[in-house]
Amino acid sequence: MRAVDTSVLAFAVNRGAPEHARAAQALEELANGDRPWALPWPAVHEFLARVTHRHEVARALRPADAWAFVEELGRSAGARLIGATPRHAAVAAEVLELAKGEFTGLPPGFELAVVLREHGVRELLSCDAGMRRFRFLDVRDPVHGALWSPEERPARRYRTLAPRRR
Repeated sequence: MRAVDTSVLAFAVNRGAPEHARAAQALEELANGDRPWALPWPAVHEFLARVTHRHEVARALRPADAWAFVEELGRSAGARLIGATPRHAAVAAEVLELAKGEFTGLPPGFELAVVLREHGVRELLSCDAGMRRFRFLDVRDPVHGALWSPEERPARRYRTLAPRRR
């Protein structure tokens, strides 16, 4: 199953963005396709927060309009709204263990990655290159045409900044 993240949703709803056409096309293909796809609650919540905030986007949406966009997507035949399950804590610990040494703090997208793993989602449509940190996901950028699979991307190491000795 595939899922879509905040970046694709935000570009798809923002008609003034240069990324709009490609993001909207990707959502249309999902919504009209014959495969099930996931609309994760963490991405929906972040989408609502971003597109309704006037400091985040040039033309903020009214919350009711942003919610109507989500509802319309959720009504498509293959859409599945997914969120945390009773296994959330155990899966979060598993994702942390898988990422051992990959990052020093919880990166943005951690909650989304955990929910995706809980539901067995392997492919994520995202314009956020940071989601590549979660090596169990195949991340495809429908706007910029990039595909990052676990086999193709090198491991990234993030060093911890230690306090200076005086």
